[in-house]
Amino acid sequence: MTLDPVRRVGVVANPKVSAGYSERLVQVLWKRGVEVERFTGPTGEQEDGGIGNIDLVFVLGGDGTMLRAAKMYPGRVLVGVNLGRVGFMSGMRPEDLESGVERILNGALHVQEYRMLDVRVGDQRLSAVNDAVLLKERVHQVASVEVAVGDEDLVSYQCDGLVAATPLGSTAYALSAGGPLVSGDVPCYVLVPIAPHSLVSRPLVLGEEQRLGLTVTERTALLSVDGGDPLPIPAGGRVTLGLARECVRIGRTEGWSWWRAVRRTFL
Repeated sequence: MTLDPVRRVGVVANPKVSAGYSERLVQVLWKRGVEVERFTGPTGEQEDGGIGNIDLVFVLGGDGTMLRAAKMYPGRVLVGVNLGRVGFMSGMRPEDLESGVERILNGALHVQEYRMLDVRVGDQRLSAVNDAVLLKERVHQVASVEVAVGDEDLVSYQCDGLVAATPLGSTAYALSAGGPLVSGDVPCYVLVPIAPHSLVSRPLVLGEEQRLGLTVTERTALLSVDGGDPLPIPAGGRVTLGLARECVRIGRTEGWSWWRAVRRTFL
C-alpha cells in the first residue's frame, strides 16, 4: 500500500547514534514545508508540541528504536533510518537520508503491514511486534514449560526458554535460536525452544487461528515482550499467545523487498 501526501511527521531518535542526523532530517522536511509535530527520544522525552494528525514517524536508530517507536505510535507508519547494526526493519540507509526523504515526499513510499503477536498473562494484554520470550530465571537452572495448542496438551520442555515470534520477529532472536525464516506476508507465528534438554526438539509454526498456552511448572520464569523489562511468571502461571489482528506498519523507499533485505542483512 502507498501513503497519502505527507504534511506532518513525528521523529523518534536514539540520542546515542543520531547526532547530526536529526538536524539533517528536520532541515530537509522544513524545506519541503512538512511540519515536525513531535520529537521523541527513546526514553519518552518530547519536544515541539502534541501528537496531532501525524502522517508518519521517522525513526533514527536501529531495530530496538523501531520497536520502541511502534509502542509510542501504535498504528502509525514508521520509516526507519538505520543507525544500528542489523537494521532489518529500517527503510533507509543513513547515507541516503536527504534523497530518501525526497523520494518519500514525492510519493515513493511503500508501506508493508506485519501482524503482531497477542500476549496475555491473566487479565493483562500485551502486543509484540517481534517476539515474546519466556526465559529461565536463574542461570544454573532450566525453565520447565508445558505447551498446549488450543485445548490439546502438546509437549513439555526443559529448556533455557521459548521464543514466540511473528514473521517479522523470525529474523531476530528466534532466528538465532534455530527457528525458520518466515516471509513477512505469511499469517502465522513460530515457537522456538532455546537450548532444549532433549534429543528431539523442533520449532513449531502455528496458524493465525491457533492459540498457544504456555504453563510454567516447578519454578518461576521471566517473560519479556519485544525486549522489554521481564515480567515474573510463577510456577503454575500461564501465558497465552496468538497472532493479533493489529499490525505494525513499516514504510520503505522504492527498491525494497523482503528477500532483498534478508540477503543484505544476513547473507
